[in-house]
Amino acid sequence: MSKSPIIVALDYDSAEEALQLVDRLQGSIDFFKVGKQLFTRTGPEIVRQLRSRGVEVFLDLKFHDIPETVRKAVKSCVDLEVRFLTIHTSGGSEMMQFALQGAEGSATEILGVTVLTSMNEVGMHEIGIQGTVSDQVLSLATLAVNSGLKGLVCSPYEVSLIREKVSKSVLLVTPGIRSPEEAKGDQKRILSAAEAIEQGSSYLVVGRPITQAQDPVAAVQQMRASISGLKSEDKLKKI
Repeated sequence: MSKSPIIVALDYDSAEEALQLVDRLQGSIDFFKVGKQLFTRTGPEIVRQLRSRGVEVFLDLKFHDIPETVRKAVKSCVDLEVRFLTIHTSGGSEMMQFALQGAEGSATEILGVTVLTSMNEVGMHEIGIQGTVSDQVLSLATLAVNSGLKGLVCSPYEVSLIREKVSKSVLLVTPGIRSPEEAKGDQKRILSAAEAIEQGSSYLVVGRPITQAQDPVAAVQQMRASISGLKSEDKLKKI
């Protein structure tokens, strides 16, 4: 289990760059996210190299396909011993249940992605989804939990809503973490690390605020300090 709620996103074009940061952060961070950018460049070998270093891996491939294809894809990822793996909840209940079958008997936790943090209501309406972002997140989160998923990915803005309306115990992983002085980049629904933890996030996915910092180790230490001493810290000890 990770000792920190921070997961660092390895959004790099090469394994060399990614592993340099992992080695630099050894002792500070023991959980890293591999997304489509790095996985497409390097394939499964980057996951094997990370696991050989003794760190946890969040493989963020957001599967969304026919149920049997997703089940087989999940099984392949399970064989890599990843801790977290993402699928799109918009794939429907059957697809989510097949994904769970693919992970059965393993330590891999399937996380259902609700609404991407880059999306807002304008973007949703463009693709024919009416209502608010919160409405859509609640609808997909409810469907995912009812389908058997025990973990979700959502923006920090929807954490307290999901805890209140869907499940108090569901694992909530939140990207879109920034400090007030940092640029939003392509994220639209963001909060600081401390604010997200106070809302009830279980884990925080952090990319550019650490990976593009002049001193990534100092950036991690500053972020950890910002969430230490919070009343919600007791929750972190239970993760």
